[in-house]
Amino acid sequence: MELDFKYLFLKHNDGARYIFEKACEKTFKKEFEDSYSVECNPGDEGIDVFVGDFTEPIVVYQCKFFLDSIGESQRNQIRESFKKSVESKEYKLKEWYLCVPKALGIEEHKWWANWKKKNVQKYNIKIGLKDSTELLSLMRKHKIDEEVFELEDKKKINEIHNFLIEREKSIKEIFSKPPEIDYTDSPFILKLRSAKINEHIKNYETQFFNAEILEKTVKSKGVKKYEKELESLKINIHDLWLTQYTKLAEKEDGNKLIGSVNERIEDLHNSALKTSLEISVLEKKGILHQFADNCELGWVKNYKESLANYLKERNQNGNR
Repeated sequence: MELDFKYLFLKHNDGARYIFEKACEKTFKKEFEDSYSVECNPGDEGIDVFVGDFTEPIVVYQCKFFLDSIGESQRNQIRESFKKSVESKEYKLKEWYLCVPKALGIEEHKWWANWKKKNVQKYNIKIGLKDSTELLSLMRKHKIDEEVFELEDKKKINEIHNFLIEREKSIKEIFSKPPEIDYTDSPFILKLRSAKINEHIKNYETQFFNAEILEKTVKSKGVKKYEKELESLKINIHDLWLTQYTKLAEKEDGNKLIGSVNERIEDLHNSALKTSLEISVLEKKGILHQFADNCELGWVKNYKESLANYLKERNQNGNR
C-alpha cells in the first residue's frame, strides 16, 4: 500500500488532524535541531512549529489538514494564519511555510502562486509549500512514517519475504497469516465490516497477506516482464470488480457483491486471468483486498461514505 495521508482519515477519522500535526512536529524536530512546537491556543501567534530563537527572525511552519481540496474556505484560513504570523508583535518572521497532506491541483497551484507572489513582494520574506510528496519524503527520511502509518505489519511482511528469498521458495506457495500480524484496523477489513461482511474474515486476511507477499516477491526479482504481467492482472481484476459493482452493489450489504466477484475470479482463473506466474485463485482474490486497502474499491454503493459513517458510529460507541 502506497503511503497516503488519506489513510489517517480512514483509520482515525476526526483524530487524523491531530496525528498529522504531531507527525509534522516530530519530522521538523528531526530535520532541524532548533525546531519547537507551540501549544495550540488563541495566543499561539499563528505558529504550529517554528525553527530558530525568538531573539532573531524565525521560520514558521503552519500545518493545515486540507485533505480533499483548497477552496475559498481553506484559502481564507491560510490567509488568516499567514496574517497572524506576519503581523505578530511577539516575534519577527523570516520564512513561512504551509504544510498540507495533499498534492495541489492546477487551479490550487495557480491560486497559491499568485497569493505567494503578492505576499513575498509585500513583506519581503520567503514563503513555501510543503505538500504530501515532500512531507512523506521527510517522514521516511527520519522514519516518522513507521509510527504515523503503523508500518509494523509491513515490516513483518518484509521479514517473511526475505525468509522466502533466502530459501528460494516458490511464489506459488500459500502461507497462513502469522498470528502476530493484526489486520483488525486495516482499511480493507474496515471496508468489509462497514459492508456487513462479518463472516470468513480470516480467509480474507489470508488472501490479502498472500497477495502482499506475491507482489513483493515479483518486484524483488526485478523482471520487468513479470512486473508488467502482475500489473495487467491487477487491472483486469479491478475491471472485473467494477462490472459486478455496477450491477450488484447495494446500499448497505456487500455480501452478494463480494460473493459474485470471487465467483467470477474462480471462473476466469484459467482463461482471462491466467498468467505465466501461476498465481493462485487465493492470491487473485487477495488483490481485491489490496485495492480495497488503497480505497480503490468497496463492497457497497458510496463505499467511502459508508466507511466514514461506520468509523464515526464505532468511535461514538467506544468500540475498538
